Amino acid sequence: MRCVLALNGICDVPLKDLGDFFVGVDGGTKHLLGQGITPDLIVGDLDSLNEIPNGVEVLRFSPEKDEIDSELALIECQKRGAEEVVVACWRGERADMELALYMLLSRFPPLWMRLVSEKLEVFFVKGSLELKARKGEKWSVLPAGGGAVVTLRGFKYEIEERPMPPDRPFGVSNVAESDRVLIQTLEGGVVVFRWKENPS
Repeated sequence: MRCVLALNGICDVPLKDLGDFFVGVDGGTKHLLGQGITPDLIVGDLDSLNEIPNGVEVLRFSPEKDEIDSELALIECQKRGAEEVVVACWRGERADMELALYMLLSRFPPLWMRLVSEKLEVFFVKGSLELKARKGEKWSVLPAGGGAVVTLRGFKYEIEERPMPPDRPFGVSNVAESDRVLIQTLEGGVVVFRWKENPS
């Protein structure tokens, strides 16, 4: 099962082809409905949702909670045995919410959770992964949490077992020079930003 979480940000991707189990995260439910998709599940405190469709399963939480709605939805997908989670409609004015999502990436297995938008894909890598790329694509690799020791191959700027502390963001704006790239962490993990279209 591939879960699709629709959040309450800017929705710039078609949702129906992203997965097979659709979760409206509070106000993000309107993006699913707007694309003609009836959610399989709605999760959140529902402070941003005016109307709940009939016959849809709802997990409603108190607004007085430690977790953000997206986190609760991710936990629920994990409980239900999701093989992968695609998070859409997540970009917008709430830089704090975006940062929270980047931080949540490292809580789950590498590549289990991906943030997707029209131009950008964001995911977590720990260990060694060889990934498909397109020559000329812009990638950024940043340490998650307390830092990482990183090897990058197939990029314009390659590094070998180099410490990447959180206060030295030298992994921004690298460029793929091959159709396969290697991202490897000997310690810690990294958040990877893959730009499908180069940002302005």
